[in-house]
Amino acid sequence: MLSRRSSLLFCLLLGLAGSISGQLDSLLDVLDAELDQRDAYLLKKEALLQQLDQQRASASSTEEKFAITLKKVAALESFSFTRASKEVARLDSLAKQIGDPSRMDLAQLKEAFIFLSAGLFNEAIDSLHTINLANFSGRLKAEYYATLARCYIDLSDNYPSPKLVSSSRSQATAYLDSAILHVSPDTIELLSLLGFKSITERKPREGIEAYHKVRKHPDATVRLMAKEHGTAGVNYRLLNMHDSARIAIIKSAIADEQTVTREAISLVRVARYAYEMKDYERSARYIKIGLENANFFDAQHRKIEVLEILPLIEEERQELLRSQRMQFILFSSILSVLLLLALWLIRRTIYQNRELKERRQALLDITQQLRANNNALRESERIKEKYIGYFFQTNTKLITGAKKVIDKAAKAIYAADFKEAKFQLKSFNAKRQNKELLQDFDEVFLALFPDFVKKFQVLFPPEVIWQTEDKDELSPEIRIFALMRLGVKNNDTISKILGYSVNTIYAYRSKVRGKSLLDKEAFDRAVMEISST
Repeated sequence: MLSRRSSLLFCLLLGLAGSISGQLDSLLDVLDAELDQRDAYLLKKEALLQQLDQQRASASSTEEKFAITLKKVAALESFSFTRASKEVARLDSLAKQIGDPSRMDLAQLKEAFIFLSAGLFNEAIDSLHTINLANFSGRLKAEYYATLARCYIDLSDNYPSPKLVSSSRSQATAYLDSAILHVSPDTIELLSLLGFKSITERKPREGIEAYHKVRKHPDATVRLMAKEHGTAGVNYRLLNMHDSARIAIIKSAIADEQTVTREAISLVRVARYAYEMKDYERSARYIKIGLENANFFDAQHRKIEVLEILPLIEEERQELLRSQRMQFILFSSILSVLLLLALWLIRRTIYQNRELKERRQALLDITQQLRANNNALRESERIKEKYIGYFFQTNTKLITGAKKVIDKAAKAIYAADFKEAKFQLKSFNAKRQNKELLQDFDEVFLALFPDFVKKFQVLFPPEVIWQTEDKDELSPEIRIFALMRLGVKNNDTISKILGYSVNTIYAYRSKVRGKSLLDKEAFDRAVMEISST
């Protein structure tokens, strides 16, 4: 049972941690968005100040001008020390014109607050001590004592001696007690003063309780909540509730941006938080804007606080940049090596693909050559078989005819009939036999190469005709190249087969080649490529 409770508690703490972390990230994103709107908020602020100037210019009485100037002082008191000081001087001048001591003291109170905002604590205290409280109402007395209390609180933050710090906080507490006496109960002013007092008395829980009541109060303004969030951040830190303190201070910075407050320190404290979380880029941005705010308002104590943390943040940011630069160099080097390796692999792949393609083409060429050789062998085998049959048939026919003549001549010789023998021997006509031999050759060749004449004619211009396709006999010219197609290429052999002289054969071959569309070698190659199928 105990183990189960421990597990549930652990899961709850993890959930809360995740929730707080998510809330912090969301608030920082909101703050970034507000910072991006700085120029727009500034324009709106300047428009409001310009509107007050126009109202004052058109005011008909000094009292009305005083009231409008008082509003402008309130708009400038946390915005610009220089411009606020000028307006306070004008406020004091108007009070003197009216001749109202209470208005003069009110101008003095506003001047003291501006001194306080600029870090001129002793000047603020001196200015406050010149005020005659008898001229103030209860609300202004509360504001007076609260301003004095803040002077001593801010002084205590700058004292090096613990004794001086304790004394200053005691004085602040006493002034806050006086302020509380002059505010009505159940008001937001009372709750705000109680929260402020909790810091001087080191009672953070009472301050957090007052803070939550202020948040729920209907009269809470954005400007007031900027201050209350900051106070709550201090109390949360005293309770070691650091995440809650960070949430409160980020909310304070957001409210400061929305109200165009340039005197506040919340953004600088958020920068410190971002620095602690090692978010150096964000921290550098915040501290830079915080320094711009301090310079804009001209608050010396804020400049000092900014300059305390600025070198640390800048050093870490530079270290981060150096680290990022080294990482970039490392990653770039690795990427370069990988790129070179990739290029080498691509080049090698291209080379291998080219080599494979060449080998594939070579294999294809060899395959085609083998196929052509096979076809040629088959064709040659068929031609050989055909011509062997033709050879035996022709020889048989020739031998049979010669045997008949010889037998008849022999009988005539035995019979002593020499005249008959001579007649029989003369009956064997070699010329006619040769003609019949060539006719048989033509018949067999055209049976083997039925398209030879047609394909042979394609090698010449249309007007050059060696033989029409309808003839059963080959012309002498075509017969010469028919023998060449069968492999008989020697002119002497061809001349003996055809019964022509060698010169005649040479003349025929030269004449035919000369009229071809191709050169000699291409023509002979084309003739040899005429297929029998």
